[in-house]
Amino acid sequence: MKAKSELMREKILNGVVELFIEKGIENVTTRVANFMRSELAEFRTIITPLPAIQKLQEFIHGMISEEPDPTRKLYGSLWLLSTHNGAYAEQMQFFLEEWHKVLTYIIDSGIEEGVFQRVDVHRTARQLDAMLFGYSEHLFTLPSSDALLQAKEDIESFIERNLLGDNIKVL
Repeated sequence: MKAKSELMREKILNGVVELFIEKGIENVTTRVANFMRSELAEFRTIITPLPAIQKLQEFIHGMISEEPDPTRKLYGSLWLLSTHNGAYAEQMQFFLEEWHKVLTYIIDSGIEEGVFQRVDVHRTARQLDAMLFGYSEHLFTLPSSDALLQAKEDIESFIERNLLGDNIKVL
């Protein structure tokens, strides 16, 4: 049985698709923004009580997983639209900055817990986010179990080399 939040997400995504069809994509920006804000708030609520390692695993799983999250498809579509539409470009910039804040929060949490090394948090978050985004787009476009395994190994290696403390090997 699907969790309530997952059922709600499917319902919202189906509604967004219907709106796209009915009203055209240009007239749907506000509802999409509200959906994305809701998703961001829900994710923050889910990870807040977790230890930093689990927070990071949840973040990664949201972008790199066996089955592509339908929300990632929405983000991908909006990313393409943002190249042609100023309203979507502003929204994407805002949400990319918000997700960057989530990732920096996760890294800061790990440093405070003593499981992550002291690093330049914003630089490390940018590097990890770029890696996750790149692999996510690659897996979305050309999905394969080999590519997924390679992505997971590369991400784990980056985290071990750049974030985890000397004697910590958790991911």
